[in-house]
Amino acid sequence: MNYAKWIFIIFLTFLLQTQFSFFRSPLTFTVVLAYYFALKSLPRQSQGGEYFGSGAEIKSAAFGAFIGLLEDILSGSVAGPNLFSKGLIGFIGVVAFTEVVFKWTPVLGIITIVLFTALDGIIVTGMRSLFTSIHINAVTAAQIIFIQALVNIPFGIILKPKKFRLTD
Repeated sequence: MNYAKWIFIIFLTFLLQTQFSFFRSPLTFTVVLAYYFALKSLPRQSQGGEYFGSGAEIKSAAFGAFIGLLEDILSGSVAGPNLFSKGLIGFIGVVAFTEVVFKWTPVLGIITIVLFTALDGIIVTGMRSLFTSIHINAVTAAQIIFIQALVNIPFGIILKPKKFRLTD
């Protein structure tokens, strides 16, 4: 694993996420990052046909949780909502695309990134409203999550598992 590459990708993700917005809505490129790491760590099928047990699920969940913790720390809010949501995305991303559940296609990539973005928004918004004194307007939150999902759609097409890429 090339740590310098991942440190650069993490830094670039947070930089882009904090510097740009779309229709005054904050972006969630950290969801894309957790999804990308999950796709990169997908295990290849073993000779016996097993997909699980490679530890990819745990590595991806840990990476997602780390990214989420960084986001929680940098946002200055309560630690936990992003940690939980990004860790869950990392875990589900590996489990969903092991070909036991789904075989990756561009349309499924779009659906997955939209669902992951919506899941992240719902978890983060819900946990912040439950565990802090922040009052969140549900309509505004839904609009922001919708815009974030639209912005992330191209990544659902571009990012694909190892075996579907021409080069690694």
